[in-house]
This record gives sequence, structure tokens and C-alpha cells, in this order.
Amino acid sequence: MANVVEGEPRNSQEWFGSYLDEDSIVSDVLKRVKADAVAIERWLDPASWKAPMGWLGARRMPFSPEPKEDPEHAGCLMFAGMSIRNFYGLWHASNPHTAFGTDEDLEITDGIVTDPRHPDNVSGRIIDRVKAELQKLVPVAA
Repeated sequence: MANVVEGEPRNSQEWFGSYLDEDSIVSDVLKRVKADAVAIERWLDPASWKAPMGWLGARRMPFSPEPKEDPEHAGCLMFAGMSIRNFYGLWHASNPHTAFGTDEDLEITDGIVTDPRHPDNVSGRIIDRVKAELQKLVPVAA
């Protein structure tokens, strides 16, 4: 979360300190991101969520004769889900809003954890919900 909002203190990567439910986490993340216009732009830019093309040494888009340079912020939110899970304590065994242990009754479909309470699934929904709310703030080009 420290890289999401300019000026956020380094200790923001530590645990929030209490267990919020999903709606409260969405509200808190929205408050933090909306406080910074650049953060809003980056959350809404697909390049922020994907590994930069040059990350593994490839600078060209597939089947493109022209080199494609990434924006400076490419990949800056690649690990936002992990940051959300850590900052809000979604992996903590005592978190009443999540479930992930093998001793818990988790939904698993074809070997994939599909349980909505799993921290990975919770953080994914939080990101989707925050992006949807942020999209409402940005006018659509006609």
C-alpha cells in the first residue's frame, strides 16, 4: 500500500491493527487512493497491473515490428493484492472474515480454491470493487 498513495509512511506496509470486513476494507482503500489523483490514474491504467514488458528482457509486443515502451509506472500495482492481504491481516488465523486452513471447510473446485472467504479471493474482489468505484469518478471519453 505504501506505493499506492504518495507520501504514505513506510510502516503502512505493516498490519492495519484490526480485522475489517470486506466492505470496510474497500472503503478504507478507496479513501487512501482517492486522496491522490496520480493513484487514481494508476489504479485505472491496465499497465499498472501487469508485469512491464522489459521485466524479463522482452521489449516488443508479440507480432509487433515496433518496440513498445512501457509507461514509467508499469507494474506498480502488480503486488497490490499481496499488500492488501498483508496490511489488513487477511492471512491471520484469527481473522473472522477469512478462511484458508486445510482444517477448515473450504470450497475447492477442480483443485482450485474457489471459497469466497479465501484471502486471495477476498483481495481480488476488493481490488475489483475499488477499481469499479474509481471508474465512476473518471468521465468516459465520447
